[in-house]
Amino acid sequence: MSGGKLHQLFEGRVREGQDRTAVVTDRVELTYGQLDARANRLAHHLLDVAHLEPGDLVAIRTLRAPDVLVAALAVLKAGGVFAVASPSRPEPKALTGARAVISNLVHSGRLTDLPDKPLILLDGHAAAIEEQPAVPVDAPVGDGASLLFTAGTSGKPKAVAVGHTRLTAAYEACSEVFGLRPDDRVLVTGRSDTLAFAAGWLRTLCAGATLVLTTRVPYTVADTDPATAAALLAGPRVEGLRLVAVGGERLRLDEHLRLERALAPGARLISVYGTAEVAGCGTWFETDQLPGPTVHPERHVFLGQPFTGVRTKIHGKHIWLTPPDGGDAVPTGDLGQRHGTGPLEYLGRMADRFRHDGRQLNPYLIEARLATHPKVRDALVKRSQHGSLIAYVVPTAQQSAPQLEAVRAHLRGMGPATELPSAVISLTALPRTSAGKLDRDGLVLPAEQHAEETTRHSGKGGPVTASDVLRTVGGLMAFVSFFASLILTDVFWPGSTDLSIVPSPWAGFFRGLYFAEHLAFAAGVGFLFAGPTLMPRTGAPRALTAAAHLSIVYLLASWWPQDNFYRLAAKQDWERQAALVYAFNVPLMLAAAVVALWAAVLGASSRADEGR
Repeated sequence: MSGGKLHQLFEGRVREGQDRTAVVTDRVELTYGQLDARANRLAHHLLDVAHLEPGDLVAIRTLRAPDVLVAALAVLKAGGVFAVASPSRPEPKALTGARAVISNLVHSGRLTDLPDKPLILLDGHAAAIEEQPAVPVDAPVGDGASLLFTAGTSGKPKAVAVGHTRLTAAYEACSEVFGLRPDDRVLVTGRSDTLAFAAGWLRTLCAGATLVLTTRVPYTVADTDPATAAALLAGPRVEGLRLVAVGGERLRLDEHLRLERALAPGARLISVYGTAEVAGCGTWFETDQLPGPTVHPERHVFLGQPFTGVRTKIHGKHIWLTPPDGGDAVPTGDLGQRHGTGPLEYLGRMADRFRHDGRQLNPYLIEARLATHPKVRDALVKRSQHGSLIAYVVPTAQQSAPQLEAVRAHLRGMGPATELPSAVISLTALPRTSAGKLDRDGLVLPAEQHAEETTRHSGKGGPVTASDVLRTVGGLMAFVSFFASLILTDVFWPGSTDLSIVPSPWAGFFRGLYFAEHLAFAAGVGFLFAGPTLMPRTGAPRALTAAAHLSIVYLLASWWPQDNFYRLAAKQDWERQAALVYAFNVPLMLAAAVVALWAAVLGASSRADEGR
């Protein structure tokens, strides 16, 4: 049904069997007919209360999954655009223009700041909603369907507008791979405000299958993330489980193979990769896509082949995806490569990279090497504020974490010596966000690093480092230079600061200028020593940073000598005036240009590290 509307796909399944179970939770079970009737009544109520126009945004501020489904379908039926956001967090900026807000009574106290915006409580206004007719509404519908939020792995979550055309194309493309049937019971484990949940319920309900939101009832398909998939398959085999679809986070090939072995013969395991911009429909991977056995499977993450209608492009190892409806290619913020006609391979995220030892470092490559250690199951690498590399490892079952020297010995020869970690921290599990993504910001620096940084900032105790010495010397030299410049001005430039013929208050202004020149000269001398430890070590090449450092020193320190030379030079002394211009003014311009270039490179590198 290409080009149709999402709710029309759902309504087609309702006509095929109103009594079929649509949703199952621990407390609620709804048939397709019941879910459709509730959505129709809410759609009528929305139109009456909020007077929705085609494409108007409606915010759904609840995480109760059945209510999210009713609200989302109602908004679509009324011609609006739905967006789901947690009621316990501040309202995303993208929702400030919402025409109405749908929530529950328990959350109403948090949603009081809604000027000129109707708040519809599904339980608080239940009587008014129930009075509405249960038949479909007759409302014009545009192409806008939903605002999907990114997972926020490269900053704050961003809202992405997605239309019916793209979502239906994504559904049809995924249907070819998932092969969902009306008798399937699909377990979806993503939280209700995530892309994973939105993609899961759309795939399920548009296929006429049963959406399962609890592990306490049988299911035939699991639509989940790697960590949950591992937990689900750790116990006895789930009877009737024929497909496990893993998405939202990377799945290493060795983990993929391990999970496959836990499935019954004939059952499938697929990895799904896609961003909010492509409605979660990007690529999919199954082990039969590999041309043969892979050496060191723990070092590889395969994203696989594109879904129908999707195209993958790699520009400078950056992965771009063309949406299933044929829209413009979008950057994913991920790095990858393809070997011939084989599946696309993941090589880390742009936002995770950082400057280390004068060059850009991709921690994913070190993490892949760490995963080859027999005692390491998972690993993440983080850079401390002092530039050292910290390895966070999750030991394999029944194993203790390897010691630092054992890890360094294992990694030697796999990469540069500068990429060896200086500390190894053992974790029971890697931190994850509410969306199931790996959370690098959740990694805490080791205790000794905290102690060192605390003493360093408080000035109490701690080891003395070269940086401490340089800063101390810089401060001492700045102090000495200030008084030296005061004393030596009349020695080097006699009469240059004579203000005896200058009337008040202008003499006072000039004295202030001379004092500022002494301060600038002292700051420049001090920065000559302290600058290398104060300037950022990330974002710009070493040579450019060194040039910027010396340029800043010149910009500060040159004012004292140049102004004194100028004050003693006659206006018509063209030879001396030209010499001063080329000795001071031109170098000042060049120094400013170097600093501007350094700042531009620093900013560009920072934006690249943030990803999209």
